[in-house]
Amino acid sequence: MPLKGWITLVLSAALITGCSADTNKDTSTPQNESNKKESKKQSGEQTFTDSSQASDDTGLTEINKKVADQDGTITLKKYARVNKEQQADSISLTIDEVKVLHYAPSLDLIDFFHGYTKQDEFPYVRVNVKIANQGKETVHFNPVSTIKTDQGETVTWEDDFYLEKLNGEIKPGEEKVGSLGFILNKTNSDKLNSITITSSEVVNDQKKSISNPLTFNVDF
Repeated sequence: MPLKGWITLVLSAALITGCSADTNKDTSTPQNESNKKESKKQSGEQTFTDSSQASDDTGLTEINKKVADQDGTITLKKYARVNKEQQADSISLTIDEVKVLHYAPSLDLIDFFHGYTKQDEFPYVRVNVKIANQGKETVHFNPVSTIKTDQGETVTWEDDFYLEKLNGEIKPGEEKVGSLGFILNKTNSDKLNSITITSSEVVNDQKKSISNPLTFNVDF
């Protein structure tokens, strides 16, 4: 083959190889980046889940809608999509949503609830919260210290039966997402119009208060 022919053949092969490499690069890279972003999103995402002590109400937003499962029967009485954030020193607290539910627990759960109430059926408040320590020191904080209804009943952090360990120590950069549940023994849930949620103060490792409590007024 003449020299000119060899040169043409080599250049053609190089051109084809380069185009093939560029094509593979263009089709694979966006997919890889998409997978990385999706994986990162999934690994960092925290959501609200149902409690092992109560029926699953996570998708319940329609008033008087009822759900029944192995844990009993639950009815949504009041609902507020709050989504409000407040700051107390290094702590950011968001009240995401608040529900008032009427709950008839299954027979195997009644003994558990007798530690909180004498009733076999009862209303309770579920509060979904997000907490973040944006400071450089470990602090102590309770997202819900008290809840007071417009009918005069007050419940405290010690009455929470969801037991998701949202109270207490929170380290620098740590975030907590979860729910708290409080049984109402003296409130008519059908006539409930508002509640006031108050957090604890932020307390440092020296047991010194470094902020005032936060207050959220929730209307239904």
